[in-house]
Amino acid sequence: MKKIIKILINATQYALILLGLLVVLIFLVPRLFGIMPFIVLSGSMEPQIKTGSIAYSNTNIKAEDVKVGDIIVFKIDKTFVTHRAIKINEDNTFTTKGDANNTEDLSPVKFENYMGETIFTIPYLGYVLKAIQSRNGIFILSIIIGINIVYLIFSNDEKNKKAKVNKEK
Repeated sequence: MKKIIKILINATQYALILLGLLVVLIFLVPRLFGIMPFIVLSGSMEPQIKTGSIAYSNTNIKAEDVKVGDIIVFKIDKTFVTHRAIKINEDNTFTTKGDANNTEDLSPVKFENYMGETIFTIPYLGYVLKAIQSRNGIFILSIIIGINIVYLIFSNDEKNKKAKVNKEK
């Protein structure tokens, strides 16, 4: 039984390390280059961008450089929206539309609300991120991390006791 618990704890530790590295690679490293990840919460860009995808937007591309047909991310109030620019207006606004929508968006997007141009997506990974960010996800992750910390503390105590006994012999 102890061996099974040890195997499970070790597997969990490796999974947490892998998860940590994955988070760094997927979310932090791109930011160093001005690439911002956004979770796509609706199907308005289907089939081009699936609901639950993570869309990576290049913030280095200026609003003035956007062309008709580019997929852009913009901010409305506190929400980020990923839609296609279907027209660039003379008053420094975009007319946008979701690919799956029948009509264009009601309000033009001001250049100042433009966040960047979408350059690639990772389908469905946003669902995982949303689950981890939920109250239950944080709770479960906290328990897993806590169990691993307790295990590490007690396994080091056992190793120290064995080392001390071996030195006394």
